[in-house]
Amino acid sequence: MIKTNETVRVLIVGSWAKEQITIENIKKDSKYEVYAYLDCKNPAILEQVRGYTLDSLYDSGKIANYAREKRIDLVLITTASPLAGGAADALQRQGIPVFGPGKSAARLESDKAFTRELLRKYQPGAVPPFRVFDRADAAEQYARSMDWNVAVKPVGLTEGLGVKVFGNQLHHSGDVRDYISEILENKIGGSASVIIEQKQTGEEFTLQCLVNDRDFIPTPAVQDFKKLLPGERGANTASMGSYSEAGRLLPFMKQQDYQAALDIISGTLEAFKRETNEICRGFLYGQFMITARGVILIEYNFRPGDPEWINTVSVLEDNLADMIVSLLNGRRPEPAFEDRATVCKYIVPPGYPKVLDQVLEVTLDEQELDNIGVQRYYSAGLDDSGHLNVGSERGIAFLAKGDTIAEANGIVEQAVSHVNGRFYYRHDIGSSGLIEEKRRHVEALRGNKPHFRTAHQGDFLAVHRFVASCQGLERYAEHFYKIMLRYFGEGCYIAEQDGEIIGWILGFKTYNAPGTYFLWQIGIKPGLQGRGIGRSLLRYAEKEIESLGCSRIELTIDPENTPSQKLFEKSGYSNISEVEGETVSVNGNIAVKDHYSPGRHFMVYEKQLTAA
Repeated sequence: MIKTNETVRVLIVGSWAKEQITIENIKKDSKYEVYAYLDCKNPAILEQVRGYTLDSLYDSGKIANYAREKRIDLVLITTASPLAGGAADALQRQGIPVFGPGKSAARLESDKAFTRELLRKYQPGAVPPFRVFDRADAAEQYARSMDWNVAVKPVGLTEGLGVKVFGNQLHHSGDVRDYISEILENKIGGSASVIIEQKQTGEEFTLQCLVNDRDFIPTPAVQDFKKLLPGERGANTASMGSYSEAGRLLPFMKQQDYQAALDIISGTLEAFKRETNEICRGFLYGQFMITARGVILIEYNFRPGDPEWINTVSVLEDNLADMIVSLLNGRRPEPAFEDRATVCKYIVPPGYPKVLDQVLEVTLDEQELDNIGVQRYYSAGLDDSGHLNVGSERGIAFLAKGDTIAEANGIVEQAVSHVNGRFYYRHDIGSSGLIEEKRRHVEALRGNKPHFRTAHQGDFLAVHRFVASCQGLERYAEHFYKIMLRYFGEGCYIAEQDGEIIGWILGFKTYNAPGTYFLWQIGIKPGLQGRGIGRSLLRYAEKEIESLGCSRIELTIDPENTPSQKLFEKSGYSNISEVEGETVSVNGNIAVKDHYSPGRHFMVYEKQLTAA
């Protein structure tokens, strides 16, 4: 039993923003004296704790020794490296209560193969098809059998940056082969094994729990954003931000999704107990995805998520230490959460994540930011010169609460506008447009309806294959689509269903005719024409094109392409060939003579949009 009627000394093991907000919450009750074991000088943590030490998070012995030296009553381990190294076991051997998994239970995070094999045995529907390999040729053969539509994963810990997915970080089969070899040869994640898993399409969400054996306390769902650039583009990061809705669900979720995730967690804890006869204890973070076939598990972390934990603890009305002590003492508390939405965004140095160990050169007007109503949480430490260095982490997280996500987002945006210096952040996280895109995506998954979105660079191979399958669409080389999507992707749009492209629009915003968008190519999957998908995709594209600042769309149509002519005329487009130059009559249609080359007569159409 952990004492509860006198001063309780709590040690937090970890250095970043999630540790900062954990300490902030616990210190609300003066009976708790809080200490920290860090590997960098996080200024926001140092100013809050009664005592601290700086040392390696991988040295379990030193962690246990510091806890004994300070007569610690409870240790909370909130970061991965000490868990994988057995810090919880070392503390337990010295009789020091710890909330964190032993090395065996930590495998749920540190050994993806162990977790997937466990779930395949007890909950086969909770994980996608996968296999684990220690030979490159066998792994490549399995990936080829899935037409390369796979996720390639190191087995061990990689700080959230090890997973690469075909169509995103892996652009062709050669990339898949190369990454398989890289993992095996360099033992990325600490193991000469690699997981090849079927690529999944859906919307991800995070569910974090406090776990003690088979008992667990769930918290509200959060969604985070790991891509560097708006529109889910660019390099993977540790995370650029996150949001949560008032209540326990996200805007695109149903109660059944939340319950499905709880069932997977419950089943995992039960399965682990059966297989090992050991106890799971600590902060269990489940990353889930809503797919067309239901909710599946992407991965577990056995520590709080960063920044998701910031969203969660910011609305927690109870003291976290009280909850953990009650749980460890055999009771199951029922925590209360504010009925508020939250938005969290990181500001990071330019060049992140390609360049790490950078100084974040910003100045904050602390009083002004307090007046605006935004909290700041640091995933950075002071270097020997007193500068804020992000190390292998990110920067400063800005957190705001509101009655709605939109309100909280507005507060964060206002706060960021008062930051001076060199930094980057994702402005779209928490925006109304992004949330509506998530809603539409999940609605399409549930109803098997097409989902429309802006294309990104990682789509180029899938687009190339799609265009090749559409008779009548002019085909270009693979590198053409990569270049177009890399530099003009904001003007290219996709309709997809069950993860497959079924519609495509290629175009770009012109610069010699300001306000004009040129629509180059549109195609619908053979067999699906005539179902209204083309008109729906076109309407979606028109709204997106307006948001680019365009007020006019121009395109050309082959006079013999009757289906395209009907599609655009029904959608309000007009033939303006007569004002473009000398015309000829083809198939009863007026076309510009020799528009593309001698004998290639094309009709020119336009539509005026409402945007100015």
